[in-house]
Amino acid sequence: MLDPVRILLFFLIALAVAAPFNFIAIRALLRVHPRRKVAVIAAAVIGNLMWLCFPLLPTLTAAGRVTRAIFGPPWFAWTCFAIIYSAFVAAIAILWMLFRRIPFPIFARWPSRVFLALTIIGSVAGFYEAIVPLRVERVVIYLDALPSAAEGTRIALLADLHVGIFTRASRLRQFFETTEALRPDIVILAGDLVDDDPYFTPKLLSSTRFLDPHTPLLAVLGNHEMYGDPDRAIAALRGSRIRLLVNEGANVGALWIAGLSDYAAQTPRLKPNLAGGAGAKRDELSDPHRAPAESFRRAAANKSSADTCRAHSRRPTRHPPSRLVAGGSLSPLSHGLVSTGRVAALRQHRHRILARALPPRHDRRDHVDRAARFIDISSFSRREKVPRSGG
Repeated sequence: MLDPVRILLFFLIALAVAAPFNFIAIRALLRVHPRRKVAVIAAAVIGNLMWLCFPLLPTLTAAGRVTRAIFGPPWFAWTCFAIIYSAFVAAIAILWMLFRRIPFPIFARWPSRVFLALTIIGSVAGFYEAIVPLRVERVVIYLDALPSAAEGTRIALLADLHVGIFTRASRLRQFFETTEALRPDIVILAGDLVDDDPYFTPKLLSSTRFLDPHTPLLAVLGNHEMYGDPDRAIAALRGSRIRLLVNEGANVGALWIAGLSDYAAQTPRLKPNLAGGAGAKRDELSDPHRAPAESFRRAAANKSSADTCRAHSRRPTRHPPSRLVAGGSLSPLSHGLVSTGRVAALRQHRHRILARALPPRHDRRDHVDRAARFIDISSFSRREKVPRSGG
């Protein structure tokens, strides 16, 4: 569970940042759209109710679960809107300074109407995309000198399920039945399994019965497990259908898959431990996220090489191992940079799964960029040498 002091600090910082944008957005909306006063006030009140419920955030109670599920999304949406709309109003104000003969509310009214219309359309489309479509992205990863035993291995990756109050059992069933129909060799749940509270773990486990019981089902913890009670989450998954990897690895057929914890962990024992996940000796790799890339490669040499990707914000991407461990930043919007390396990761936010494979080469096809929930099937194949034509 999060430290109450951290919660209070976050509350004060967030309030200090959000308050000015709230003031600017509300004042501008009331001036530019005076006939929509009731709608503006109602939206502002609903979007800010969460501030009154912040003391419930660190509690894993029925009241806390209901509060987060009902007031959290409107609060986040309104806060983002207030920030963007404030910037929009500032830009309009700069243009208005060139036409001071026109009152600002009249000058800004039509641009604001267009902005609000696009916002509403985009919100409806985004909401629909988040809860209705279920897309399958098939990615073929070509690896040099792939062991014959791993040829054609199929991995299904599901990320950010966020099982919570409003997660329908029928929707979870659809996820896992679709996964099962793809006949994967391995299924991986790449973190954020539940929406903070381990209370929802049984709902997730119940839906896994739609998978073949003989198909390996692995998972790592996400930042939202850390926001709740990670120890309870771990205890709820131990011995279940889901094999949870917390700074540990497992042999699955011809592959070595290891799961690392998340940097949101509040206790040292749950902090990411690359040595434990990769099976390397601790004296070979002392600092898991700042170790030089070469040390990383040497430490994992006996595990063979690997391909790398990570999943978070509904955006699985691939990254070179050197960026993963050398302290470099990883943009959440990056699209599939690939380089040779010894070990890499299937990575949910800042957790990683290390898979045994061989050095990849850049392939623009080998990335996934899909909104809403997704299922990703990766097939590993050996790259055949194509002779160059003469001339």
